[in-house]
Amino acid sequence: MRLTYSIKTVLRPDKIKADGMVPIYYSVRVGPSTTRIPTGKTILLKDWNKASSSPKLNCKLNELLNSYLSAEMTKWRVFMMSRESLSQAITFTIATSYFDQNAKLTFFTFWEQQLDLWNNSKRDNTLKSYRSALKMLKSFNGKLNFGDLTYDTVQKLDLYMANVKGNAVGGRFVKHKCLKAMCNEAIKKGYLTKNPYIHFKIKASTGKRNFLSISEVRQLMNLDVPAEEVFQHKTKDLFLFSCFTGLRYSDVMNLKWEDIKNDPYTITLKMTKTSKQITIPLTANSKAIIEKYGKHIIKSPQTKVFPQIANQVLNRNIKDIMKNAGINKDISYHCSRHTFASNLIEANTNILFIKDLMGHSRITETQVYAKALEADLVNSINNMSDIYNFSHAI
Repeated sequence: MRLTYSIKTVLRPDKIKADGMVPIYYSVRVGPSTTRIPTGKTILLKDWNKASSSPKLNCKLNELLNSYLSAEMTKWRVFMMSRESLSQAITFTIATSYFDQNAKLTFFTFWEQQLDLWNNSKRDNTLKSYRSALKMLKSFNGKLNFGDLTYDTVQKLDLYMANVKGNAVGGRFVKHKCLKAMCNEAIKKGYLTKNPYIHFKIKASTGKRNFLSISEVRQLMNLDVPAEEVFQHKTKDLFLFSCFTGLRYSDVMNLKWEDIKNDPYTITLKMTKTSKQITIPLTANSKAIIEKYGKHIIKSPQTKVFPQIANQVLNRNIKDIMKNAGINKDISYHCSRHTFASNLIEANTNILFIKDLMGHSRITETQVYAKALEADLVNSINNMSDIYNFSHAI
C-alpha cells in the first residue's frame, strides 16, 4: 500500500522564548503518523501568517526566512519523490531522518551502528562475522545503500564472492546470513520495506562430518601411548572425554569443578558457543578421566578440571594418535562431538534425547547425524537376504 506524505511549517507557541521569539517546526506526515521537527529558526508571533502557515512577507528578513523554509521543504519533497520513483522504502523513519545530521545515513553506517547496539548481546565471534561481511560488502560496492538492496544485487554479490573473492559455499553462506539479518533489522527500523532475500535461497555448506565409529573409539581407548609422551596422553584423554560427553573444545577447556554434580553424577554447564544450559550424565569412562585429573589437586569450585592446551596443539597430536591407532580418517578435535552424536544414533538412542544432550535448539540440527551408517546398510541387505532365504528357487 502506497503511503501519502506531506510537510508544512508550524509555530510552537508552547515553547516561546524569553525574548518573545517563537520556534518554527516542520510538521511531517507519512500515512497516519505525524511529528514535528525543529527547523532551528524562530520568529515573532506578529510576523507569522496563520492562513498560509508561513512567515509574513513584511520585511526583507522574513522574506529570506520564508525562502529558506520553502527551499528546505522542497528538498524534502524531492527526496521523498526520488525514493518513490525508484520503488525505495517510503516510511515514517526515512521521512523524519532526512532532517537529522545523520540524514544521509548509509547502509554501511547503519550496519556499524547496529553492531554497536549488539555489542553486549552477541558473542565476539558473531560480531566478528558481521564485521567480516561488512568489509566484503564494501569491496563489492563501496556506495551500496538501502535502495540498492534488491534480489538482483544479492545475485551479483553471490557471483562476486564466488568468482572474485574465491569464497566457497560455506564462506558465502555466513556472509549472506549476516546481510539477510541486517536487512531484517533495517525493515524493523523503517529503512527498508522488504528483504531482498525473499527470493534468494542461501545455500549452506554440506561438508562431511567425520567421526569415529563405536569400534574405532574402542581402538583408540586400547591404544598404548608411551609414558614419556605426556601431551599425547593428555590429548587422548581430552578427545575421548568429548567422545563420551559431546562437549566442544571450548566447554572442555572451561569445565570447572563446580560444574560436576554428584547423585546423579552429571555435568551441568552453560555452553560457551550458545549460552544454552545443558546437563550431561557421566559414564564410567568419562568419570575415570575426570578422576585421573582430580587426584592431585585441590578441587575448588572455580578451578578448571583439565589442563589447558591450545586447540591447534591438540589437533596436531590427534593426527599422530589416529595413525598409531590404525584409524585412517581425517580427524580433528571437533570430530569428537560428531562421534558422540553418531555413536548415540548407532546405539539406537531416541533422537530427542540426543538433541538435548547436544544442546541443539532445533531437531533439524540433530537429524544431520541420523543418516544411515554404511555398516547398517550392508547389515540391512544381509538381513533381508536371510529373510528371503535365497537357497530356495523362485
